Amino acid sequence: MNAYLVRWWLVGSCLLSAACHTQTKERSGSAATVDPADIQPTVPAFYHWKSTYAPTPPELALLRDSNVQTVYIRFFDVDWDDATQQPVPTGPVTFRAKPVAKRLVPVVFITNKTLLNLRLANVPELARRIVRKVAQTAQAAAITYPELQLDCDWTRSTRTRYFSLLKAIAAEARVPLSATIRLHQVKFAAQTGVPPVGRGMLMAYNIGDWKRPETHNSILDPADLRRYVDYLPGYLLPLDIALPLFRWTIIFRNGRVLALRNNLNAEQVRSQPVVSPTASGDTTRFTVRRDTTLWGVSLRRGDLLRTEACSLPQLLTAKELLLTRLPSQTRTFTLYHLDSTVLHSYPHAALKQLFGSPPPTP
Repeated sequence: MNAYLVRWWLVGSCLLSAACHTQTKERSGSAATVDPADIQPTVPAFYHWKSTYAPTPPELALLRDSNVQTVYIRFFDVDWDDATQQPVPTGPVTFRAKPVAKRLVPVVFITNKTLLNLRLANVPELARRIVRKVAQTAQAAAITYPELQLDCDWTRSTRTRYFSLLKAIAAEARVPLSATIRLHQVKFAAQTGVPPVGRGMLMAYNIGDWKRPETHNSILDPADLRRYVDYLPGYLLPLDIALPLFRWTIIFRNGRVLALRNNLNAEQVRSQPVVSPTASGDTTRFTVRRDTTLWGVSLRRGDLLRTEACSLPQLLTAKELLLTRLPSQTRTFTLYHLDSTVLHSYPHAALKQLFGSPPPTP
C-alpha cells in the first residue's frame, strides 16, 4: 500500500468531515458561473507522490503524448518527532532517473502534528531547514525549480503557525510559493484563512465521509462537489486544480471500517468466488459470503467491501463544475498521480481528453 497516498487522503477527509459539521458562521457562497464555451485551455500536469522517482516507459509516453510540461514531485515530509521534540524530514524521494518535464515543482508535505507542536520562535529555523533540504535534493538530482509548493491540512488552530512558516519559507526560498487548498478551506475561509502564497492548488476530491458504509464514492462524487463549488468565485487566491486517478477498496464489518486496500479495484473484488454484489446490478459494493482471508485481511461472512474509483465521465464532470465556477483564465490542471498501477485503467486517449478543455454543455 502507498502509505503517503493513504495518509494524505485520510487526514484530509477527516478534516473535511469535521469542517462540514462545524457550527461557526461560514462565508456566503456565490453562484457566479462561466459559460463553458468561454473556459480557457488548461495546462496539463501530474503529481508524483511515490518515494522513488523512476518513471516507467508507459508513464513517460503518457507525459509526452499529453504534452505534460509540469510535474509536481513530493520531495519529503516534515513530521514531528516525539523523541527529539522537533520537526524532522521523513520519506525523502530517491531519484533513479532525471526528471524530463520542463517544469519541476518540489512539494513538501507538512503534518498538522508538526504545527501543533511547533513554537512560533522556531518557525524561522524550520523554514531555513526546509529550503536547504529542498535545494540539496534538487542539486543532487541536477534539477532546477521555478516554484516550491507546500502541502498541509492546516486548521484554524494551526493557521497562525502555518502562515508564519509560509512567509518565512518565501523569504528564504527566493522562488514563488504555492500551497494546496482543500474544499473545506475554501468554504470556511473566514475561519481557516487564506495562505500567504502566490497561488493555490485546489485538491478537489476526498469529499465524502469514507467511514460511512452508505457513502457512494468518498474519493470523487460530483454530487458532493456541487456542495462546495459555489464558494469558489469569492476565494481570494488564484487556484489551479487537481483531480484524482487513484482507486481503492474499503472493507467494513458491522458498520465500522476494518481495512483499506489501495489499488484494489472492483474487477479484482468481483473475481473472487467468495464475494457477491450486495444487490443485483451493484458494481461497487460486495458482500463476503463465507469466512476467508483475502488481500492480507481476515474476512468474515457478511463483511462489506466498497470499491471506489474515478471514471472518465466523473472526472470530466468534476473538471467542468470547477472551471465554470472559477474566473476564466489559464490555469494548471493536475492529475494525482503518476503511477502505472493506476494509469493502466485509463487509455491515453481518455487522459488526453481529460486534459483538454471541456466541451460546451449542450
